[in-house]
Amino acid sequence: MSDDFCIRRAVPRDFLAIAALDRTAWRRNANAEFVPDGEHAWRIWCEYALVFVAGDADGHTVGAILAFPTVQNIHCLHKVMVDERLRGKGVGARLFDTLLAELDAICGDCFLTVDPNNGNAIRLYQRYGFIQRELVEGFYRDGEDRLVMVRNAKAVK
Repeated sequence: MSDDFCIRRAVPRDFLAIAALDRTAWRRNANAEFVPDGEHAWRIWCEYALVFVAGDADGHTVGAILAFPTVQNIHCLHKVMVDERLRGKGVGARLFDTLLAELDAICGDCFLTVDPNNGNAIRLYQRYGFIQRELVEGFYRDGEDRLVMVRNAKAVK
């Protein structure tokens, strides 16, 4: 399956498909009762942030990854999502590889937040060079703690 999809930089017309994938993926979130990012945000991100999409052989969006720049001159890796039917097939790994190569090329350090109880995600992020920086209690709201992890860009020659 790993060769049945392609990774490319998102363009503004991709925002509706990415937002639909986000809504579907969000249903599995521990805090799914809260609103996921809306179409308006995805429209802006597709044009002004680092967004890559995975498309299947039929042109359907089956994955996406997003990092946006912050005023602290560091990127926030905000989302990575893969269609449930394709998880474990290499889509997420290729999305990560593509995004992190782009960040390394522009010397872009990045950070992310993750549920501190999500050991699988933490181990995945560590494999990509993220290290734990701090635990922030009530990051989003009471009882919704987040572990902040950071990754320094690797010098690309």
